[in-house]
Amino acid sequence: MNFEEVWQENKSFILMIFAGLVVFGIGYLVINSSFSDEIAANKRGTAAAKRRAKKLPSGAMKRVERRLNEIEENLNLLEKELAYKPSPGFTLVGVNRSPDIYFNEMIQRLLKERVEPAASLDIRVPATLGLNGITPKTSAEREWYLNGLDVVSRCCLAGMAAGVESIEPIRIAKMLKKSRSRRNETTPYLKPLDVKMTVKGKPGAIDNMLRDIMLPGARLAIAKARITSLDQDGKKRQSFVDESLVVLELTVRALLLDPEGEPMSPKSGRL
Repeated sequence: MNFEEVWQENKSFILMIFAGLVVFGIGYLVINSSFSDEIAANKRGTAAAKRRAKKLPSGAMKRVERRLNEIEENLNLLEKELAYKPSPGFTLVGVNRSPDIYFNEMIQRLLKERVEPAASLDIRVPATLGLNGITPKTSAEREWYLNGLDVVSRCCLAGMAAGVESIEPIRIAKMLKKSRSRRNETTPYLKPLDVKMTVKGKPGAIDNMLRDIMLPGARLAIAKARITSLDQDGKKRQSFVDESLVVLELTVRALLLDPEGEPMSPKSGRL
């Protein structure tokens, strides 16, 4: 059977198939021309979104890790350079006996090691040591005032070495108690403990005392240092080349690291 015979016998069927192919081809071209750009854009957007989704977690984690490392470095630097560390004995950490008895023993120790030697050098140091009738009742208060006594001890030692005439009066700042209405407030990471004192002596001795207090590694800050002359008129400012006596109003500050406090965070504006 040749092609002409096949065509004659199946002409209708062949035409139907051809028409279907033409319609399908036209439909495909119309659809492809109408939506190809949108489909391609969607495909590109999907691929880009997948790439971003893959990169986002690791990138975010890297940013967080970098920020945490920066915060940790800042805190370590802060502790290393500024945060006060008590001298041996001026803390309750590691004390196994009664905190109250230990606190009183430290007072007696300072009377023997600071007040009595100062008196032998004709330097007046008050026997109250800056406590001024304060009797700590809790371990937190005893720790606070032990730290304050440490600052007093260092300043007295510096004054004795410098040869000042007197270190009085002395006052250790009271420990601030958190009121019930403020229990939910943010606790500072560093708490300032101030010790105020009035020192009398020659300008050179005052200068040497201040230098000793601020020696590298002492971790004490001078919050206030006001020097005035003891001239009769009370008006003349004393220079350090003059050998007449001057009075130093001094505030020494120790920055105590509070383990219950909150370090500064990026969100709150704190470190």
